[in-house]
Amino acid sequence: RAQVDALSRLTLPFARDAARVVEVGSGHGHLAREVAERIERPVVGLERNAAISGKARQLVGPERLSFREVDVLRDGLGLQEGDCALGLHACGELGDALVVGVAEHAESLVFVGCCLQKQRAEVRLPLNGQRAGARGVELPKSLLGLSNFTPREQGVEATRAENVAAFGRRLALHALLSAAAGPMRFGVEMDGLNRRAAHGTLDAMAARAFALRGLPAPSPRAIEDAGRHADALHGRIRRLSLPRTILGRVLETFVFVDRALHLASAGFEVTIGTAFPQEVSARNLTLLARRRRGPS
Repeated sequence: RAQVDALSRLTLPFARDAARVVEVGSGHGHLAREVAERIERPVVGLERNAAISGKARQLVGPERLSFREVDVLRDGLGLQEGDCALGLHACGELGDALVVGVAEHAESLVFVGCCLQKQRAEVRLPLNGQRAGARGVELPKSLLGLSNFTPREQGVEATRAENVAAFGRRLALHALLSAAAGPMRFGVEMDGLNRRAAHGTLDAMAARAFALRGLPAPSPRAIEDAGRHADALHGRIRRLSLPRTILGRVLETFVFVDRALHLASAGFEVTIGTAFPQEVSARNLTLLARRRRGPS
């Protein structure tokens, strides 16, 4: 609720001047509804999941508020001249697509990012400089994942202890699948699984992963052995990776600056700041942008 309140207040000065407000990844529509109740403008929520969008429609809201099911990474954002685009925790590739779409078509942007590693390509290409053909700094998914590190006990979606335990289960699952199907790159063990699956039991996680690959489920003894192997390996990984944890915020800021520079090169006035304290959410970096009008 605190995130919705904070971002809706930041949005109002942009939304009042817009022809329409478009929230990307609107979920159950709480932010879109809050904005729609405060301005006399059409507000559209775009959500890929039809079931979630259907629930958003069931909640009471102004008539000028509507929701559409659309996979924007596949079908595009559909932004128009005069639109104010809005995104609260638009992850990875979706955040980049939002910035590019706004630069090409829209009037303004209010955006809080999240989970930079969530993208289909193995490497994130920089947005800034693409117009001039510059190569820039390319960031692999494995490095982008460092942006999720936080010194707080409460992380992006779970506590630090829960995230540590989930990573250990992933290591165990990786060991099980590698033994059954041959060596594989770390991360492939989660193909077909939502990352939240790692917050369940290793037994359930392994059963789903093996079934997806048409493999016979591992024995209880194999699962127990994989768990012990993962515990030992995880301890070594955590000690060796301690210096990398300080890079999280630096990396997140670097990506936001790249996005800001892309918008600035397209004629936008851009501000980067924080929408709410880290106690509310570890992902609070915010980008505000408005297209310049008249002489610069």
